[in-house]
Amino acid sequence: MKLEHHIAVSVPVSLGVFYFTKSIFYFLFSLAIGVLVDIDHIFDYIAEEKKFDLKHLFIKSYLGDFKKIYLFFHAYEYVPLAIFLGYYFKNMTFAFVFVIPYFIHLIFDQFSNRTKPLGYFLIYRIFVKFEMKKIFNVPPGGIHKI
Repeated sequence: MKLEHHIAVSVPVSLGVFYFTKSIFYFLFSLAIGVLVDIDHIFDYIAEEKKFDLKHLFIKSYLGDFKKIYLFFHAYEYVPLAIFLGYYFKNMTFAFVFVIPYFIHLIFDQFSNRTKPLGYFLIYRIFVKFEMKKIFNVPPGGIHKI
């Protein structure tokens, strides 16, 4: 999903978080989680290209032009982990303010990025050795059309 779409989804989610928590901190935290999860694309790009070029990063990401893709911040396993940690540290508000925008980010990515059903499970990606074609349904010409 493109950055502007994540922002468009994250703003109302974060406004909902603010409505229930009355906290600017939680509003900003929710907004950051909803958008900044995608920072892992930068790590994948640098790992493959051995350089950083912001324009090419967006092109390569939207075309799905990777041999291997790690996406370490895109993993459903973090949802139960966050809930467990919230329970353990007796701060379920913080846990849910993480989980809600994070899970929504993953769900939107799951259905807009042609991700295979298990593609956003880190354990599955490890099992398939992070091979892009085993994580995403990559048609000729890439995942997205620019």
